[in-house]
Amino acid sequence: MYRRLPIAEKRAHSLARAREPAVSCPSCDTQTTPSDLLTHMAERCEGPRVPGPGARWISWSESMAMGVPRQTLSFWARTGKVRYLGERQDRRYLMRDLALKIAQRRGFRRR
Repeated sequence: MYRRLPIAEKRAHSLARAREPAVSCPSCDTQTTPSDLLTHMAERCEGPRVPGPGARWISWSESMAMGVPRQTLSFWARTGKVRYLGERQDRRYLMRDLALKIAQRRGFRRR
């Protein structure tokens, strides 16, 4: 049936079936549709996932080399936006969290 349709009707059919690309939940990184994102965050989101065994933890000096100001890094760690291990002088920061926060800052700056 479909293969007998003219090209214009095939195109219209495929456009009707297309949907928006998925978006990631800012908290848990679950892929969902834009229309379901707010419902997901209100009802099903369980917060940030636990870092896996392959997660990369970087030192303070490595995070400074990524271009994060000292006070900003301290604020992010204190408010829980960047996860860390260890005591104050021996902390290691989750690179994934740092990269996401830096990307968010740069994205907002361009606008």
